[in-house]
Formats: sequence, structure tokens, C-alpha cells
Amino acid sequence: MTKQDIVNAVQTTLDELRNSDFVPNTETRYKKGGSTGNLAFNAIRVNVTDKQVVIFVDQSIAPYMPYTNEPWVAEKWNGATNTNAGWWERFVEEFAQRLANKLRGEIR
Repeated sequence: MTKQDIVNAVQTTLDELRNSDFVPNTETRYKKGGSTGNLAFNAIRVNVTDKQVVIFVDQSIAPYMPYTNEPWVAEKWNGATNTNAGWWERFVEEFAQRLANKLRGEIR
């Protein structure tokens, strides 16, 4: 398998997950007052080297990312909790599993 094969598999996996429930607010995306998709479509980045795949959120594009992932309680909204809490960990786990399936291997 070539590095380009791996890059292609990584990009395909990322594209699948950008449009899934593994990123925050897909149900409100593009609705008035809802999510713009900036974090999912612009800020999630991947860097592939000869030895590793690094997936990260470019916080210069989405500086609010940590707040989307952390648990919180909003007194302003009658004690509502962050329904997205922990999404990044779930996203990365799903990304690794799907990529391993595509590459027919194990991600470590």
C-alpha cells in the first residue's frame, strides 16, 4: 500500500464523518440560528506522515471547539447540559475504526 493510498483512505474517512452525527449539531446545520458546519468542514484537519496520521482541530478556525466538547450546565437554559460533550473522543474512535477497516489493519 502506498502513502497515497493511505492519504486517500484518510480523506475518504474524514469526508464520511464530517457529514455524520459524530460531529456536533448536524441536526441544526444550515438552519436559522443553527450550526454553520465551520468546525466539521473547515477546522478538522489531518496530517499524514510516513509513520503517523495526526487528526486535529485547527483552533485558529474554530477557537470554540473545546467548549463544544466539554460537559457544562447552562443556567440560562434552565440547567440544560451540553448534548455534544465528549464528541471529539467519539469522533476519533470512529475515525480510527473506519480507517482500520479501509486499510485492513489495526490502528495504534
